[in-house]
Amino acid sequence: MKTFFRYHLREYLFYTSVFFFLFSVIITLVKGIFGLQKFFELNPSLKEVFLNFGLLFLQLTSFILPLSVFLGVMFGVHRFKEDRELLGFFSLGFRFSDFLKPLCVFMFLGFGLLFLAHFWLVPYAKKLQKTMRFELTKRQFEEPLPEKRAIPLGENHVIYVEKAKKQDKAHEFERVFLVEKGAEKKQVFLAEKGRLDPKEGVFTLYQGEGFSLGKDKTVEVFRFGEYQFFLVVKEGEQMVEFGRGELSFSELKARLKEVEKNRGQWFRYLTEYWDRFFYPLSLFLVVFQGFLTAFFMKTHNRFLVFFTAVALYVVFYVGYQLCHSLAENGRVYPVVSFAGFYLVFGALVGLEAWFLFKKKRHQVYL
Repeated sequence: MKTFFRYHLREYLFYTSVFFFLFSVIITLVKGIFGLQKFFELNPSLKEVFLNFGLLFLQLTSFILPLSVFLGVMFGVHRFKEDRELLGFFSLGFRFSDFLKPLCVFMFLGFGLLFLAHFWLVPYAKKLQKTMRFELTKRQFEEPLPEKRAIPLGENHVIYVEKAKKQDKAHEFERVFLVEKGAEKKQVFLAEKGRLDPKEGVFTLYQGEGFSLGKDKTVEVFRFGEYQFFLVVKEGEQMVEFGRGELSFSELKARLKEVEKNRGQWFRYLTEYWDRFFYPLSLFLVVFQGFLTAFFMKTHNRFLVFFTAVALYVVFYVGYQLCHSLAENGRVYPVVSFAGFYLVFGALVGLEAWFLFKKKRHQVYL
């Protein structure tokens, strides 16, 4: 029995490791390359480019890990059937319940890893990546800004200047084009001259025009002799604004108390709060469903097994994201939304198990 148990765990671990490696390389490279051009605008070093890819990989683990475990179990069971090992196990007197013991241990192991990744590692990686981008943005102000090239200033501003020079630790510009992307409106500024003091974070435009586009599509045009606003370029990490997905759990709890009077924000932060507990539980349901599907699936084609697994996982993931969106928008209380989704999906898996064991047992493909 111990040999049987260890053998199954080893097979599941092997296939899971293979899929985890393949998905990690492919998805990280594809997602990283799409954002590489914008990252290069911050003039990173080669070390920082590799660090950015590493942090991106860590952020993707909460998606890649359950998918890899799901596929690992399906392909492990499929190999048992293809090599006639499943027939040998039943001939030796093993029952279906014996297959569940190594599966449950493997699922609990995967759950532990997924919980650590989703609860702690992913928010930490997101925060570290944002901090790195902030430091790269600050570093831009140590030298004069490049001329005749669009340069991002933080997350909300992009600047283009024809002439630039640095004088007394401040940046002075001629013929400035500045775009500001705010939450409520977007603004475009054209000015003859500009001045930026990085230490104070004060940006001043002289002799120009501004164009403002609101959410309701109203356009405002104005002229100014001097226009001043603030940019977040000061020293210190405390100047970086972190989103709810980048906060540690203790920070998330504190932020919930801060926004409890704002219904919209409160629901978004509360959804993130409960998501960190509920999402890892998905591993149990999807993996058990994958085990059942592979156990009773009649095919020799591994590509069919793969595409069936991906289709099942996508259906689950889309359904979960739908409930996540309903909770964020405040239409359903987050705990009710997540718990309801798992109850419905669990009932479907239970119905599948009943159908396979009670109605189709004689059709098990060995």
